[in-house]
Amino acid sequence: MEWASKTTSLLVKTPPIETFPVETLSPVKPLKINTTRAISAGCLLLLMGICAWGFMLTRSGPAFFDQPLLLWFRVSDDSARLAGPEWVGTLWHGLTRLGNTLPRLLLAGVMIAGLWLLHRWRSALFVAAVLSSGIGLSSAIKHWVGRPRPDLVAHLDHVGSQSFPSGHALNSTLFYLVAALVLACFLPHRGLRFGVYCAATGLILATGISRIALGVHYPSDVVAGWLIGVAWFGLWFSLTRHYWPRALP
Repeated sequence: MEWASKTTSLLVKTPPIETFPVETLSPVKPLKINTTRAISAGCLLLLMGICAWGFMLTRSGPAFFDQPLLLWFRVSDDSARLAGPEWVGTLWHGLTRLGNTLPRLLLAGVMIAGLWLLHRWRSALFVAAVLSSGIGLSSAIKHWVGRPRPDLVAHLDHVGSQSFPSGHALNSTLFYLVAALVLACFLPHRGLRFGVYCAATGLILATGISRIALGVHYPSDVVAGWLIGVAWFGLWFSLTRHYWPRALP
């Protein structure tokens, strides 16, 4: 009887499973509303500021660093030739293809299909929404700002749209940040996740710099593309984490 009473007292002292908070089971906690508002407002202000800067550059002329950086990639007495050995041209063309629309859409389709097959349809919708909206945002700003392409050096790649912002820089920023976010969720070690984000940053920078080297964008176009891409990703991420956290990979 004494043994039974001790066993009963132990069972009584054990807390029921239902008393543990449900929130601890969620891998992604929603942001507080004040934090979400602050991040969203900051991203929107950055977007508007960059657009206003582009409008000003279109009317007043290139930024002070545009011409020196464009000419830095060219032979001093022949602005139609790239400085350096012959393989440099191949390198810049290869890097710029990393941001081309077709390869980016194909890889995005594979990523979305993979998430869908893994029953992460919310994450697949998040990826599709971020990348498709980025393409629309880039086209809209190009049309609104209306900045012509640089004529300081010869164009070494085919272009057909306006210059500001760089669509390669903007959309590759969104693509590689989203791809890094998706890949990182499958990696158990923090060091591996850090390596993925470093690789994504390197690809973003290389793609943008290649557009300057090929003479199809002012450096200010590329910087604007990077900043708009980061701001647009931050806006999507903060709003999704607060209102629909299960959609994040």
